[in-house]
Amino acid sequence: MLGLLAAASAVSLAIVSDRGTEASKYALVWVGVLGFVVLLGLSCLRPLVVVVVALMFLTCPLQLILGLPQSALVSAFLLGGAVLGFALRFPLWPMVPDPLLTPIGLFAGYGIVCAVYGLWMGNGIAYTIGDCFQVIEFAVVYSLLSRLLTNPRTVSLVLRFCLASVLATILVELTLFALGPAAGNLLPSWEPTADSDVVLRTIDINAAILFAVLFNFYPLAHSRSRRFWIRLAFVPTFAAIALSLSRGLWLCSLASVVVSVMLQGRAGRNRLIKAFGAVSIALLLLAAAWKTGSGSDASLLGVFGDRVFYGVDQVEQGLAGVESMETRRFLEWVIVGPQVIERPLLGHGLGATYVIPGFAVIDPGTNSPIDHHFIHNLYLVTAFRMGAVGLALLFWTLVRYLRTTLSQYKRMVNSWEKAMVSGLLAAVIGQLFLSLTQPTVIDHPSCAVIACALAVSSRLARRGAAGSMAIRAMTRPGEASAL
Repeated sequence: MLGLLAAASAVSLAIVSDRGTEASKYALVWVGVLGFVVLLGLSCLRPLVVVVVALMFLTCPLQLILGLPQSALVSAFLLGGAVLGFALRFPLWPMVPDPLLTPIGLFAGYGIVCAVYGLWMGNGIAYTIGDCFQVIEFAVVYSLLSRLLTNPRTVSLVLRFCLASVLATILVELTLFALGPAAGNLLPSWEPTADSDVVLRTIDINAAILFAVLFNFYPLAHSRSRRFWIRLAFVPTFAAIALSLSRGLWLCSLASVVVSVMLQGRAGRNRLIKAFGAVSIALLLLAAAWKTGSGSDASLLGVFGDRVFYGVDQVEQGLAGVESMETRRFLEWVIVGPQVIERPLLGHGLGATYVIPGFAVIDPGTNSPIDHHFIHNLYLVTAFRMGAVGLALLFWTLVRYLRTTLSQYKRMVNSWEKAMVSGLLAAVIGQLFLSLTQPTVIDHPSCAVIACALAVSSRLARRGAAGSMAIRAMTRPGEASAL
């Protein structure tokens, strides 16, 4: 109930604040007082409960309705209550050893420095605060979960609620897709050919994470009932990724599949390949039968082909130096790349924008240049705004996570916990591929979900590796004979 009140208070505050001087001063004061009271109430709850509410909010269907400022304000509200509650209940020292706390903490601290530097450079206040919040949100979610996930029950609680929220959002998106234009503007759209009607797109980054987890659960589902429930969740998740018509999400999911297959043993690998092949064939047959227009060839399968060939045309035009909306990702490298070289160490500060022709962002008829903020590539945007120092801290975090988690994963015994680690590990690697076209790691709201994936998989891997080592120590030949 307090979580719902917090969300309502934060949204109300955002709406009143957006009206600026036109807003009633009394309304602003009372909404602020209400928000403060609810924040104190949140601090009285268990911090883990508040974090779970925040993660469920960031993955629930409300994200289809709210704008990014409103969503970020609610997230800040909830996470602020969790941090306050944590500070009132737990000592800051001694801390549980965690190999990622140092690089993530330094990355967040340097993000704050870059925000101050960006304001000093004259970057927009709103952009600077937004960029800084995303870095802090990522660090706060990881730090809280790394301290609060102390036993398997809490880990299971977080995963069940978060994954259920993601699945609920996917089902809502598929329902909106089936409704078509009657769904309004809640989903983005794509118009492939003259013979085909506008097709809605179910773009959901969290679906790729759920896909990887379910995919790695399947080899352990030996009973018929477990296989049924996993398939029941896997099919709509796979469909949502396919219907996103996002080449980045397709690449992300394919990378997750490859990593998952590589992490499995021979028996699990064969089951995964067969399951993935069966679902893929079924989806292609359904796409071929699903008509999207009046033409005989107007089907979803044709739409998939259009997206693939459209991507090929984008690459060819980009390499040829054509400047258009289709080649804006290439234009970002051409425009932003030299600016990275101008300030290679510290970058241009958080909130920095760059000038790009309007026809590459707004519409083909806009020729005047505009200041643009969004950059598709995670590594380019980090180098542009945080310089080589920020990029090095980001790589340090990711490389340390991959090395330690992979090393501990190899020492785990086969179990559902090991399957969860492999699923989240494959999902994170997939997100690194997706970050070539969408900076998901430090982009709200996906940054909080990815931080949760890092924290859960790290905790489970450390616990599983330690338990495996203890079992091996108890069953050594010398000790076994002595017993």
